[in-house]
Amino acid sequence: MIRSFIGNFVQDICNHNGYSEEQCEQIQYTTTVLFFEFIKLMSIIIIFSLIGYCKESIIIIGIMSITKPFIGGYHENTQIKCFIATMLITTSVILLSLNCKLNFISNCILILISLFSIYNTAPVLNDKMPITRLELIKRNRILGIIISSIVSTSSILLYKYSELYELITWTILFQSILMFNKIEKIK
Repeated sequence: MIRSFIGNFVQDICNHNGYSEEQCEQIQYTTTVLFFEFIKLMSIIIIFSLIGYCKESIIIIGIMSITKPFIGGYHENTQIKCFIATMLITTSVILLSLNCKLNFISNCILILISLFSIYNTAPVLNDKMPITRLELIKRNRILGIIISSIVSTSSILLYKYSELYELITWTILFQSILMFNKIEKIK
């Protein structure tokens, strides 16, 4: 029902603006993905707000949202599985930040390991949405490294001023770990 509504809405826009069928398909795909991502992320933030972790969930979701499109990594094949995986990751990051107090050196080591992994692996391409143009792959790699470095540096700078540094560090670490999920299944 939602997909057909989005399809009809996009088709009207395409017809009105004279877009080609290929352009219309791209717009429809992007609109559908963005809509479901928005619903998923808002649902997660609402759930965590109800249990007292609104700010934490927004920070985690925000970091994942600005890094994942550029560094790639773990993807589920359905929205429900993606929702569950994102809930588990967010819960894990919050629990780690509450229960594992990092000193400055530990924080820096985790950040450096994460950045090393991102630098050596990004971008991990999703076989469901492959990027084939080399210039886009290079651009995503550079953006992923820059954004991850800025976020990571903010964790180091926040160490003395805010407990939020741990959320940032654990989130970046999870993002880098989830870049290594490609396993060939034996048939």
